[in-house]
Amino acid sequence: MTTLTRDQFFGVRVAARQIGGFALSLTRYGDRPAIPWHAHDEAYLTFVVSGSYRERLAGGARDCVPRALVLHPAGERHADEFASRSAVCLNLHFDSSWLRSLATRGDSFERSAILFTPATSSIGARLGREFRRNDALSPIAVEGLLLELFAEASRAGAEGRVPAWLRKARAIVGQRFAGPLALGELAREVGIHPVHLARAFRRHYGCTVGDLQRELRVELARERIRAGAALADVASEAGFADQSHLTRTFRIITGMTPAEYRRSFGLRRQSRCS
Repeated sequence: MTTLTRDQFFGVRVAARQIGGFALSLTRYGDRPAIPWHAHDEAYLTFVVSGSYRERLAGGARDCVPRALVLHPAGERHADEFASRSAVCLNLHFDSSWLRSLATRGDSFERSAILFTPATSSIGARLGREFRRNDALSPIAVEGLLLELFAEASRAGAEGRVPAWLRKARAIVGQRFAGPLALGELAREVGIHPVHLARAFRRHYGCTVGDLQRELRVELARERIRAGAALADVASEAGFADQSHLTRTFRIITGMTPAEYRRSFGLRRQSRCS
């Protein structure tokens, strides 16, 4: 079995930063359908920016979906299977001295977990913003976010509190959000009454199935806009009825139109013929 050292990951590295004592890298996966069994010699954190994959562990498997945070202790043995669309992940290796100081305060990083709550998803997104910003205040900002994450992880109590059928429902939404998705159909697939599914989904994830589907569509739209795609193509790929539908939903969630978002990155519109 392969054991990877700090900053080593399967996949294609898009960018890397050293922020204080924390090593962060943005990595794109999906050029191969599966990654073989391996481990990392240091503890690390993964924030799933886009796409999804299934991670196999010695004791089972977990679905790693967009905006989920995955905690990997040092030496954890795992293998990954990717969906058809590529996945993009922000990986963060912890500073070993920081982890030791965390342990002296009664916290630890010895247990594997996957976290998906509104609070932890927000922390992951904010880590991504600090990765892009990378200024003089980023080290203290990243450390503060990680401390906040450990507090949220303690409150959440780990993945086991979320029923397996609900995790499956969340994974289905993460895989099929760009297409039509009915609550009744989703409930039938996981063997639960639609009313029970709707209530449990909101209680555990802090939003409705429809809310999450819209957020994931907008997240994909952001990714495609940053890549320079034409807005009409973005609307089609992300599952919107047309460009106007994309614009309305994008503005509600982000506070700006897709065109304004494109300009904020200094991007030029890509011709469909280019």
